[in-house]
Amino acid sequence: MRHVSFCKIPKILFFLACCAVPAASALAEDHGTGRVTVSGISAGGYAAVQAHVALSSTISGAAVVAGGPYHCAERNIVYALGRCISGSDLEAAPLVAATRAAAAAGTIDPVESLHNDRVWLFHGKADPIVNVAVTGAVRDFYASFLPEQAIALVDNIPVTHGWPTRDQGVACGEMGGDYINACDYDAAGELLQHLYGSLSQPTTAREDGLQVLDQAAVVPEGGYFADSGFAYVPEACIGKAGECRLHLAFHGCRQGSEFIEDRFARMSGLNEWAESNRIIVLYPQVNKSLMNPQGCWDWWGYTGADYDQRSGKQIAGIAALIAAWSE
Repeated sequence: MRHVSFCKIPKILFFLACCAVPAASALAEDHGTGRVTVSGISAGGYAAVQAHVALSSTISGAAVVAGGPYHCAERNIVYALGRCISGSDLEAAPLVAATRAAAAAGTIDPVESLHNDRVWLFHGKADPIVNVAVTGAVRDFYASFLPEQAIALVDNIPVTHGWPTRDQGVACGEMGGDYINACDYDAAGELLQHLYGSLSQPTTAREDGLQVLDQAAVVPEGGYFADSGFAYVPEACIGKAGECRLHLAFHGCRQGSEFIEDRFARMSGLNEWAESNRIIVLYPQVNKSLMNPQGCWDWWGYTGADYDQRSGKQIAGIAALIAAWSE
């Protein structure tokens, strides 16, 4: 796998010869076209929601597999491991109110930026970890900001707690492994087509398209980011980044590179769609730690009380990665 270092000009672009790309202001103007979107599974699903809501002036849509609503844990590990997984006593209304208050205080982007976005939600029919009530809560949360037709919910695939693919990973009903399941269901294609609209059919992902991404050159300290992540760059985007969309996919617990190397990035199914549709895919990586031994993204506050706000270390790191692509 080739290593992609960031070019040493202002905020560093992550691929090939510092290609010309739109500035951050251009990203905001192009927001309605869905240029930047996110997805994630489990803790990564929570990360996707947090990034989408906190950075909604830049991110135009989110796909959430086995994740829950914004601010679910309220900085409380008991809530994180309780209601945010079981769904017990989890109501969207207080979280919607907290989101509006955060936007009014300026700690996240204005909620009005969400109004034209699209959201794709997935709950495995055989998921023994995250209760379907959690998916219901994230649906109700987004319904307070988006029109009904912008929200898709899939809950009829008999997968356990894993990322469903057409033919990659363990059997659909098998729990564990890399948390990637072969279910004869193309979640990557379904979510990308909901977020972006009609797309060309997938093609073979290029072996050298998946590259090592130098995160350490861009993200702030304190977010427990790994030094390196992964980036899939379609051939059509080499030297033409400004003509390509950007999608960030967040791994789940025990699914980062410390646990399964690059297999989530290779097996998710996203790269095949990216290659034929000029979509650059980033796979940011976070490390495990004493407070986070499973290598989860922060959905309860181990990086600080502002974990789900723009100033939070991981949200700021995600914004930096997007900005690096945008300059």
